[in-house]
Amino acid sequence: MTALILTSLVAIRSWIVDTGDERRILAAAQRQAAEERTRYIAAQAALENEQARLNRDMAGERQRIAAQLIAEREAMRDEFEEQKAALIAETMETTVRMFRGGKFAPEEEAPQRGNLIQFPKELPTQAHPAGSERERSRGHEVVGP
Repeated sequence: MTALILTSLVAIRSWIVDTGDERRILAAAQRQAAEERTRYIAAQAALENEQARLNRDMAGERQRIAAQLIAEREAMRDEFEEQKAALIAETMETTVRMFRGGKFAPEEEAPQRGNLIQFPKELPTQAHPAGSERERSRGHEVVGP
């Protein structure tokens, strides 16, 4: 009986302690996790490199656009100055023609003065029909001198 119990306990112990399959499964899972971790790190590095390349490209594009904008502004300023100079020259030419044509010639007559109405030094006094000075009207029935 003791031998039978001992053999059964040894068999049960070997079933319980036999972790070879589990160890193989665990090793495979650990290898797979390490591979995934390596792929993740490589993908992250590739993403960071791509982002850095895009940033460099955008910085170069911004510089190119800024230089183009400066060149366009200068071209527009030059064009404006040319148009302004042409307009000034045209205006001056028209003014000279008008002077030569007599449109801006000073008038020979003396400037005509307006009619000035002279007020008399003393105003004639008009007598009130009652013979006394006219009373000044006052509001709210106030009597005054």
